[in-house]
Amino acid sequence: MSLLNSCETEKKTNSLLYIVIIALLAVIAIMAFFVWKNIWDNKWWETKDTKTTESGSTKNNSDPITVTIIDDKRCTNCMTQEIISQLKLVPFLTSSKFIEKDFSDEWVSDYIKNSGITKLPAIILSSNKINDDWQMQPYLKELKDKQYSLEVWATFDPFAKRSDKWFMTLDKETLNTIKSNTYLKWNKDAKISWIEYSDLECPFCAKLHNSDVPSSLEKTYWDKINKYFNSFPLEFHKNAMPAARIIECVWEQKWADAYYKLIENAFKNEKSDQDYLIAEAVKLWVNKTSLEKCVTDWKFDTKITDQQKTWAATFGISWTPANILINNDTGEYDVLSWALPFSAFKETIDKLLK
Repeated sequence: MSLLNSCETEKKTNSLLYIVIIALLAVIAIMAFFVWKNIWDNKWWETKDTKTTESGSTKNNSDPITVTIIDDKRCTNCMTQEIISQLKLVPFLTSSKFIEKDFSDEWVSDYIKNSGITKLPAIILSSNKINDDWQMQPYLKELKDKQYSLEVWATFDPFAKRSDKWFMTLDKETLNTIKSNTYLKWNKDAKISWIEYSDLECPFCAKLHNSDVPSSLEKTYWDKINKYFNSFPLEFHKNAMPAARIIECVWEQKWADAYYKLIENAFKNEKSDQDYLIAEAVKLWVNKTSLEKCVTDWKFDTKITDQQKTWAATFGISWTPANILINNDTGEYDVLSWALPFSAFKETIDKLLK
């Protein structure tokens, strides 16, 4: 009987042990579930910060960037679809959602006014977490709703008064003031002027100059167009201001030929450091001693910065290259931004000549 009782007791003990083990496993499973849920909800493996939207919800910066494009259907040369196509090729935007809006849409006019956007097409990114290798970061302006406006390509002022041909207009006095302190290339009596605002370190400026645009414009409109190049040094280009000083000092010595030749050499070789530009200037028979003294004295700094402010205020320029195409008789003009193809220039010029 004692052996039977011992067996019964052992069975009861083992059963109780099994129940305890099963209960512990259940507790562990429940705890594991809640721990994993907490980890998942907080996404601790993502190191990027979250941002709070105006509605109070949070949005993790690892999410794909939403790109909102605000266009104006009245603008016939904004090339918005071409811009969107280019943006979709940018690596950090390939998975982005693109939303297109028009100025005529219900809420758009008030939105761009409240956001301080003055030119279209507007490109608005939901985050500024982008790859700086594409040099877009300096062009991003934070908006009131914590989104970011990409300050490029925008040239169309939807609020501006326009001529019958739908161009903005500039009075003769302002135009003459702009031209009086800049340097002419080609025919001084031409009906159309191409005023370029540029920066010798700007890769997009180099792309424009190394394309067929300059030669095609000269060949197609040789008696109808002239050219003015103006320095617009961007702060985040370390060589931009020194380069602007050098070409101004070259102009003082050697006039237009050396000035424009040095600019073209810089863009062709995509080199804008001071040593390179001075060496190239000397090859163009510029006196090295006089040039270096002019540069170190910062002789033209006031002129460059004052003109930059004037041009920014007059045309709303905040990027390079910015190309003003203007009818010298009527004052009608349009702004083409970045390295656009010859067809875009031709379309605008042909309209200005009508």
